[in-house]
Amino acid sequence: MTTLPDHPDASLVSRCLQGEPGAWDEMVGRYSPKVYSIAWHMTYDRAEAEELTQDCFLKVWENLDRYMATEASLLAWMAALSRNLCIDHYRKRRREKGFRFVSDEAVTTLLPGSGDPHADAVRRERLRMLLDAIGELPDELAEVVQLRDLDGLDYKEISAFLNLPDGTVKSRLNRARIELAQIVRDRVGAAAGSVQSLYSPRTAEAAGGGS
Repeated sequence: MTTLPDHPDASLVSRCLQGEPGAWDEMVGRYSPKVYSIAWHMTYDRAEAEELTQDCFLKVWENLDRYMATEASLLAWMAALSRNLCIDHYRKRRREKGFRFVSDEAVTTLLPGSGDPHADAVRRERLRMLLDAIGELPDELAEVVQLRDLDGLDYKEISAFLNLPDGTVKSRLNRARIELAQIVRDRVGAAAGSVQSLYSPRTAEAAGGGS
């Protein structure tokens, strides 16, 4: 029987469990930007994202002794551990607010200014259209496209987060992109191509099977 090697993250977890000074702060510092990014795209609200991030790390702290040294990555484990917390929040927000209530601050964060006010206004309006289109997708498709194309998680991390096989993640992502393209085409016709470039800089790479 082949023994899997310990993941490099295992030493950091071990140091946390042993109470080594600074180890927990190191873990939070290393992973909080990605966790916050996921929380941000679940909420598009700074206060809610910060609260959800804190809740996720509290859950990690309470369960850290369950981390296995041969896990694929600590981020994947964190994602799996926080899955229900994040998804429940995300689905609740979609039901209550959808994406039509994304604030100007959220849009500006997603698309920082380029120095051309007119071009920035056009890009942000198209982003709002895209978010609105994502809001029309079924939950299982919206979640995948959100995690991949807005959060930048790879397929294995998304699989861990959603507790799905890699193949299912890829097929749902493909379906989501097809449906998004159709929604956008229905709304803007020939202008859909310009929205495609906004949709994700990773689209072409991912469609080719990259992770």
